[in-house]
Amino acid sequence: MDTPTPQWVTLAEVVRPRGNRGELLCVDLSKGPDRYLELGKVIVFDAAQQELGTFPVEEAWLHQDQLILKFAGINSISDAERLRGGEVRIPFSQRAPLPPGEYYLSDLPGCAVVDDSTGAPLGIVAAALEMPGSNLIELETGTLIPLTRAICPVIDPANRLIRATLPDGLLELNRN
Repeated sequence: MDTPTPQWVTLAEVVRPRGNRGELLCVDLSKGPDRYLELGKVIVFDAAQQELGTFPVEEAWLHQDQLILKFAGINSISDAERLRGGEVRIPFSQRAPLPPGEYYLSDLPGCAVVDDSTGAPLGIVAAALEMPGSNLIELETGTLIPLTRAICPVIDPANRLIRATLPDGLLELNRN
């Protein structure tokens, strides 16, 4: 199963205007203000998935653990108000590179899961689920597998492969 590459990555959600200079209070889904400054510009989409524009990032900082963004050309409360509820995105190709051994959950759907000791196929990842504690992968069969290094010692999205050592009874548990 090949999963299509998404076109966009959402980095933040605009909550509301903040201050009177056109700043925006946002929910940060990225790695903090420096990421926005590195990018230089971002694209904002509204709730209907319509592009509202490309905006150079003038400033980005945390205020009481909340992300504040200031875009060039957004200089008043009324300018900022039109971006309320929007999503700050970048093209998928601009995702931050990861260190070796790390991966994005969004890269796991479509990976083959095989038994680490026998190589027997266990299924294809239908979804990767971010959960408190341990993330999960869901196979096309509905089987849920904890995404831990103890259970999945090899996670290789570049080669579309996950090797798993399933605990006794996990497959049966998922069938009930």
